[in-house]
Amino acid sequence: MEFRQLKTLVAISDFGTFAAAADAIGLTQSAVSLQIKGLEQEIGTKIFDRRHRPPLLNDKGRSLVEQARKVLELCDDITRQGADAPLEGVLAFGAVPTCVASILPAALAMIRARHPKLHIRVNSGLSAELAAATRSGELDAAIVSEPMRLSDGLISNRITREPLLVIAPPDVPGETDKELLEAAPFIQFSRRAWAGQFIDRCITDRGIEVKRDMEIDSLDAIARMVNFGLGVSVVPLPRTATSMLDGLKWLPFGDPPLHRSLVMIERQASPQSQLVEALTEVLRQVSSSQG
Repeated sequence: MEFRQLKTLVAISDFGTFAAAADAIGLTQSAVSLQIKGLEQEIGTKIFDRRHRPPLLNDKGRSLVEQARKVLELCDDITRQGADAPLEGVLAFGAVPTCVASILPAALAMIRARHPKLHIRVNSGLSAELAAATRSGELDAAIVSEPMRLSDGLISNRITREPLLVIAPPDVPGETDKELLEAAPFIQFSRRAWAGQFIDRCITDRGIEVKRDMEIDSLDAIARMVNFGLGVSVVPLPRTATSMLDGLKWLPFGDPPLHRSLVMIERQASPQSQLVEALTEVLRQVSSSQG
């Protein structure tokens, strides 16, 4: 049984649904469901009545919530006593390029100032590569685009969300995202990236007929191509990259507007969870301050 499972259980009790609890504690809904499923397996009994939608705590679940609150209060007391102790060790960490170029530098500087004996080795890569490396133990944790389904053995915590935008040269005709995308050659955000796959699926599902001309894995390169009038694209917009829109026509992609979430992934019961949690908290602080 893990501390985070109890924290998630109490959040569901406090906020009423899996979805609301996920938003409150910065997890994805699939991660919340996975934690509760794991908790039920460990204690050998169901704690939710799933005949209801959303599922409701049963008697055993309500009893467990009260016990969990006591455990969490005790853990909070212990944490407060050791809060000033600096962390140390080595953390093998990966991040998608957009994160490396946006919130990661400030986060690394902040955590180095707080924990000078903590050394973080950084590798950049695409989400699928980083997830595989985390699952195998080559990396302790990584920031990736939120996948449709998280691999077995991994857990995730949301760091931030980035809006998906249609970007186009200013002279491209169109008043809607669909009109812009069909009015000029399409520059595809690489489908080797999970965000690129999500964008491609949304375009297909909506029946948008794009004229694919290029497929590129760099947001900066895509923005420059669009700036030179070579086509239109759909891209996630990092908080620090709003200047990318200068001189361009842009619209939110989707109705309601779609986003891509950046999540921190790590192995379940990772021995490095304390270090990962510290980095996660700093990344969230930086993301909020840059918003």
